[in-house]
Amino acid sequence: MYNIFELTKRNIKIYLRDKTAVFFSFLSVIIMLLLYFLFLNNMYTQGFDAFDITDKQKTFLATSQMMAGILVINTLTLSLGIMGNMVSDLEHHKIDSFLVTPVKRYKIFLSYYLSAVIVTFVLTLIMWILTILYLLVSTGYIYDFSTILEITLLLLVYTFISSSIMVLLVSFIKSANAFGAVSGVLGTFVGFVSGIYMPLAILPKAVSYISSLIPFTHMTTLLKQKMLEKPFSLIIDKMNPEAVSEMKNAYGVNDIGIFGLNISSSVLIICSIGLSVILFGLTIYRLSKKDK
Repeated sequence: MYNIFELTKRNIKIYLRDKTAVFFSFLSVIIMLLLYFLFLNNMYTQGFDAFDITDKQKTFLATSQMMAGILVINTLTLSLGIMGNMVSDLEHHKIDSFLVTPVKRYKIFLSYYLSAVIVTFVLTLIMWILTILYLLVSTGYIYDFSTILEITLLLLVYTFISSSIMVLLVSFIKSANAFGAVSGVLGTFVGFVSGIYMPLAILPKAVSYISSLIPFTHMTTLLKQKMLEKPFSLIIDKMNPEAVSEMKNAYGVNDIGIFGLNISSSVLIICSIGLSVILFGLTIYRLSKKDK
């Protein structure tokens, strides 16, 4: 246990010291924020002019919608970013020096995973807290305490899912150059395909079918459902049923199931957790036996 703790601490220190790696881990988040302030904010609020909805309520609603996507993509890009340590150690054969010691091979790779989980969850939690404070200061509204706890728990689950998928992906990457190429486009690609950058409702049905196979799509949908409960409750009585239905569709809070099948996002998240456990176990087993 001591070996795992020391290796995990080493991986965290290396990642946090590399400011470039940290910056690129947040690149997709930065892109999302720029899109929001330049284009998406108006797109998500322009249809409310006909209703008696205040600017602060609009901000509460639109920001909650945006941050739900950002928090999800954050768990992906951060966990992928810290996995760069594993690629670097494999490429430069640093792991061979670890194996000279009595430490087991599986513990080395487990430490990469644990460091990804710890860093990703802590930084995502900080972003979640900043979101709460920003909305409180700018709008005067705050989520219910039960919602805050529920979303915090979801972010922990999402961190586990994202880290499990990323450790599998990174296990097939052989060089730092290849890792840089993957990390540069993956967050943006998933952001678009999963309906984080723009609602799936405006994309072709074929795209939504593809999106339904990606866990991050359902992670985003479920988080939006939780984060938009309070904003919706403030304005839903001021709108007609047709407008409410259109708004929910545009904001991406409706479950899309898989290939059009009616399966709730909660069920699909549970399935994703089970799949993540299997993928993580297989990845650690494969890496532990590799080149033995």
